[in-house]
Amino acid sequence: MSEDLATQLRTHARKLDELRAAVLFQAMGPERIVEFLAFDTPIRMHLPQAATDAVQRLILLHGTFYETRQMTQVLPMLPPEPVVVDAGANIGNHTVFFAKVCRAREVHAFEPLRSVFAILQRNVALNALESVRCHNLALGATEGRAALHSFPHVNIAASVFGAAADGAYPMVSLDALALPRMDVLKIDVEGAQVPLLEGARDSIQRHRPLIWIELRANHGEFEPGDAALRALGYAQTAQISPVDFIYRPG
Repeated sequence: MSEDLATQLRTHARKLDELRAAVLFQAMGPERIVEFLAFDTPIRMHLPQAATDAVQRLILLHGTFYETRQMTQVLPMLPPEPVVVDAGANIGNHTVFFAKVCRAREVHAFEPLRSVFAILQRNVALNALESVRCHNLALGATEGRAALHSFPHVNIAASVFGAAADGAYPMVSLDALALPRMDVLKIDVEGAQVPLLEGARDSIQRHRPLIWIELRANHGEFEPGDAALRALGYAQTAQISPVDFIYRPG
């Protein structure tokens, strides 16, 4: 197949997906709620920006969780009824998975964007997840403020925050919360992995959780993230996507 033909086919497929997403978006009705089965579990998700946002659109198009393949690999690694910290919860895709499919005893979901946090709360309520605690906070090295550096409306999950004294968003360290238990730490924070780990050092040393972390090599995240985890006594035990890694205590 020629490169030109391959490009044309990809463009055609993308346009078909856009058309199908538009039809499905209208079919959701004014509440913008989709229902599906995932891991033999009924799920309801509020997807108000599915017409434009990449993650919400993929959930709508495929009728299942975003990153289901990674979830399938992680599921057997988890202990029974884990306590989970979901750092970078976005609309609650992984939060709902942990709480409803993995039957977590407790999930602490952190999402700093106020508009997205409202969607997270709605998805927790739609699935009647009493085990979830939603925190409208950024996680960093210390308590303070964070500034929003990037907000791509076509992929809201890729929004970028950084510590800033005059930032508009509250920020805490995970250590400051002094959680009594943490079995799983999922980190998807678009470049803020190292400050988050610095602010979670005591919690990680105390609880030794399984860590599921996104480290994008093409954004220069892998080497510093890997080094920070190794300094905490962790070793990579699995790669579940080009950018998703599992680390356990070494």
